Amino acid sequence: MLDLKKYRKYCKNILLVIIFGLLTISITKDLMRIYATSSTSTQENIFVPIMMYHQVKNNGLGKDVISPKEFESDLIFLSENNYNTITMTELIAYVYDGKELPENPIILSFDDGYLTTYKYVFPLLKEYNTKIVLSIIGKSTDDFSRVKDENINYSHLTWNQILEMVESGLVEIQNHSYNLHSNCNGRYGCCQKKSECLTEYEEFLEEDLMKLQSKVQTVINESPSTFTYPFGRYNNDTENIVRKLGFKATLSVTYGINVIKKGDPESLYELKRICRSHNQSLSKLIKEGMKTLKNVPD
Repeated sequence: MLDLKKYRKYCKNILLVIIFGLLTISITKDLMRIYATSSTSTQENIFVPIMMYHQVKNNGLGKDVISPKEFESDLIFLSENNYNTITMTELIAYVYDGKELPENPIILSFDDGYLTTYKYVFPLLKEYNTKIVLSIIGKSTDDFSRVKDENINYSHLTWNQILEMVESGLVEIQNHSYNLHSNCNGRYGCCQKKSECLTEYEEFLEEDLMKLQSKVQTVINESPSTFTYPFGRYNNDTENIVRKLGFKATLSVTYGINVIKKGDPESLYELKRICRSHNQSLSKLIKEGMKTLKNVPD
């Protein structure tokens, strides 16, 4: 009888040890999973502000026009606050290939390809060793490459000027459509016309965008990876077509700062931007933009 009691007590102790061991393993696994998740989130998700510029000149200052002094003040702020300008190519490489980015990455995006980018922005880029992403309108570049017109108020870049800037390593060229930067004949930017079927729309959009892709490839020996929506106008069909054409990222005019996720190509589409207007400090714009991240799900 005594031996049976000892045996039962022995078995009970063994069972308790086994249960305790299993609980320990389970808790350890949970802790490791939590740590791994939080570690991955910290290391792989990054916040990237994309500033949107248009013209930099000394007159007509306003929503889409700032002065050269204002732009220089932006570059000084970035340098003093340890921001590092990157290109879309670098951002895409981070997502697709895991290539590391410098700390505090920021993108300075310029739309349309005005001559002022060459006259006033490019010299400052060289002085401060700063990169920009320049989205050009193909037809405007073709037109001003043929006709010598350097009116600072409306002229666009020539292909020779674009090539010079690209060869500096400070300017990256992206696609802003060949000839869709207008609002006429029922089409606003690259949007679909009400009377246009999806097949017709896809063919039309492909013809325009790929025409600029081919031209850029010919001039700088590299095709754009990103499409910048004219006027920020598009819908789901537009986005799907652009993706099918091989663009790995799109730039919108939606306000905010982006959460970019390593290994997640979806985080590269419909990227938000912050418009840099006259009499607005870059520090305040970035600070205000960061508030939009409160609405981003974990």
